[in-house]
Amino acid sequence: MFEKSYYEQLQDYIESGCKYQLSEEEQDYYNALFAVVGITRKYGKDRAISMLMHEPFSCSRPRAREMYYEAVNLFYLDDTIEPAAHRNMIYDNLMKAAQTVLLSSSGAKDMEIYGNLLTQAWKVKQLDKPDKVKRQEIKEKDIKVYTLDSTRIGVPSIDRTALAAQIDQIPDLTEKDRTRIKRDAMVIDINFEEILDDTQEKTENYRG
Repeated sequence: MFEKSYYEQLQDYIESGCKYQLSEEEQDYYNALFAVVGITRKYGKDRAISMLMHEPFSCSRPRAREMYYEAVNLFYLDDTIEPAAHRNMIYDNLMKAAQTVLLSSSGAKDMEIYGNLLTQAWKVKQLDKPDKVKRQEIKEKDIKVYTLDSTRIGVPSIDRTALAAQIDQIPDLTEKDRTRIKRDAMVIDINFEEILDDTQEKTENYRG
């Protein structure tokens, strides 16, 4: 799938303000690149390339990498993500999970889960540490190292099995919401087909 690139056609489409209808093949290509952007922002480059190598795309690794860079250029993806941005992302996901627990709380056990999620969010945000004095700017450009290993950027390691068990104990959640919370907290693998379906729905709503 996607042996042919529609990158140039999509460039023209976006530059026109998305004013005309894409062909079926072009729309499928657009949806795939749009999904790549979303997965990259949330889970990183490697996961995005992996998605393209799985069903229904089954692209070779070189082709998947090529499509990744097309998505970067097409949607002007900002790849200068610093550690603070990763911490903020994890913090936001934990706070969303905590808010869900609080709204559906029915007893002391739920409040214990809520407190544990807040504690983890607090530590991820490094609110348990004193504020650092902002270092003086220097002329030399910093060397940035990008990694998905949270411990390398000062984010404490999270027991994902325990976190998944806590999420399972949240009452009055649909299975879809429970799965979404687990995926956002990165305690389960990404379901690429679900993300693609969601991406297609969003692009259709955007055009409509």
